[in-house]
Amino acid sequence: MLISWLILLSSIVNGGTAPAAAVPAAVIQPTSPPKQWQLDGIQLGATAREVKEAWGRPTEITPGDWLNECDTWIYDKEKNVGMCDGIVSFVQVTVNAKKANLDGQVIPMGNKDLRQALGRPEFEADDGWGIVHGAEALKVFVNENGDPVSLDLFSDPCNL
Repeated sequence: MLISWLILLSSIVNGGTAPAAAVPAAVIQPTSPPKQWQLDGIQLGATAREVKEAWGRPTEITPGDWLNECDTWIYDKEKNVGMCDGIVSFVQVTVNAKKANLDGQVIPMGNKDLRQALGRPEFEADDGWGIVHGAEALKVFVNENGDPVSLDLFSDPCNL
């Protein structure tokens, strides 16, 4: 770096312009990934212990349908957590909870309230709509009438 500055100074003192190699390059700082979402105080990758500290013991545990090492922890028909090898793989808040807390923002579980809080959908499907945040996605699952059923936080499988 000192040599670059000496070449630059020498060029300027001698009446010339600085050679391109002597001009210090801009330092590009790597961008950090976006902060993980927390849905009702739980984020993806949390441990079983952290879930129990935040929500207590589940009222029911059901084996996962798609992976043997995964279970669904059910909390009074209001909240569910997917646990794979002791790590949270998804967080779900159902309309029975009447509201969800996304990063400290309390959101009523009505369609209008969810759309206002989450903004314009980045993806839509027959069973709902959602937004993407880094490697995570939030999806509002809806019934056949278009009414919300749940708000789910999960890893974006397509890395949109």
